[in-house]
Amino acid sequence: MKPRIGTKPGDRIFEGIIVAVLAVVGISMLYPFLYVLAVSLNDPADTELGGIWLYPRVFSLESYRLIFREGELFAATLVSVARTVAGTCLTVLFSSLFAFLFTRSDFVLYKPMKAIFFFAMFFGGGGLIPTYMLYLNLGLYNTFFVYIVPFVINLWYVVLFRTYFMSIPGDLSEAARVDGANDLQVFFRILIPVSKPIYATVGLYAAVTQWNSWRDTLYYTTDTRLRTLQYICMEMIKKAEGEKMIDRAAMFEIFHGDAALTDPLSLRMAITVITVVPIVCVYPFLQKYFMKGIMVGSMKG
Repeated sequence: MKPRIGTKPGDRIFEGIIVAVLAVVGISMLYPFLYVLAVSLNDPADTELGGIWLYPRVFSLESYRLIFREGELFAATLVSVARTVAGTCLTVLFSSLFAFLFTRSDFVLYKPMKAIFFFAMFFGGGGLIPTYMLYLNLGLYNTFFVYIVPFVINLWYVVLFRTYFMSIPGDLSEAARVDGANDLQVFFRILIPVSKPIYATVGLYAAVTQWNSWRDTLYYTTDTRLRTLQYICMEMIKKAEGEKMIDRAAMFEIFHGDAALTDPLSLRMAITVITVVPIVCVYPFLQKYFMKGIMVGSMKG
């Protein structure tokens, strides 16, 4: 680090200490990811010997080959991708539409809906059994829509959208209405183009929530075709944490012999990488909008 002109020696020492502390914190946060990646890329038979810390000792893609060869895991990955894409798009669209409604105080049902909104926000949620009965009566139980419909409107996202919309000068909307635009045209042609930061922020939140969800699979589905990748990953981790650790016999029983060549640790790490990588790849494209969107959406208004 090049010292600035006029900087006192004490300030330079303090900056050096700060840099060193941040470097240690950064390394401590990065190392678990490097370890997971190294184990997942290591030869499964060699993984049993231990001693892998930073890089694969014997490079192999056997664990990944097994994951994508196994039909159940591949189908679960497709379900996770489908629910993430569909759920994120619908959540962002309907939550922002609902928020736009709350920017119109002249709407005839504005006050009743606002009261219901805040009541649901603070006292909603319910318990597992009422939620189960509700999904059952609505016909959502054991269907793909149980992953989508309950998340279509998220009250916290509505607050973020509404606060951001309120920070946009009203002259833009008024000018569009003077030119003959209706509310939907104002929303899609005026608000959305100037609200990219908050859309990127909420979209990232919604995508992470959908991609990482597994409890809804556990509670509200029984069809194996609806199992998600995260649910299968959770099952494997729970089995590994139980009294009967996943050994070769159990893996053979699960994967019909192919896994007899695969160490359970390598397989779990490979699933972890597959679970994390999509979100890591998406984040850099949204990063330039993310900080601006979350700060403006939560502070202004």
